[in-house]
Amino acid sequence: MSQDSTVALTVVGADRLPSPQDRALVVAAQALLLQDAHFQALKTPTLSRCEINAGLEDTASGYLYLRYDVPGAVPQEFWAHWGRKDRVSWKSGQITVQEHH
Repeated sequence: MSQDSTVALTVVGADRLPSPQDRALVVAAQALLLQDAHFQALKTPTLSRCEINAGLEDTASGYLYLRYDVPGAVPQEFWAHWGRKDRVSWKSGQITVQEHH
């Protein structure tokens, strides 16, 4: 996977910067994707958008939006949030990242 450092994590719907917890969610969600066989089958997916939806709780579906551009294919979109256990649902694009307290 190409980790393009030029893609900034932005916050939509609030006048604030991403929190350390937001950044941790991005890292953990990407790590789960890297372990997913469907994602591994993509040819050079490149992160093109990374947004926090501040209008939602960080445990709600759709809190974090990740978009990967794939050359010659439809972009892949994922929505990540904190939850009880790690899970990638390829069909819906939902990613649940286990909260560590």
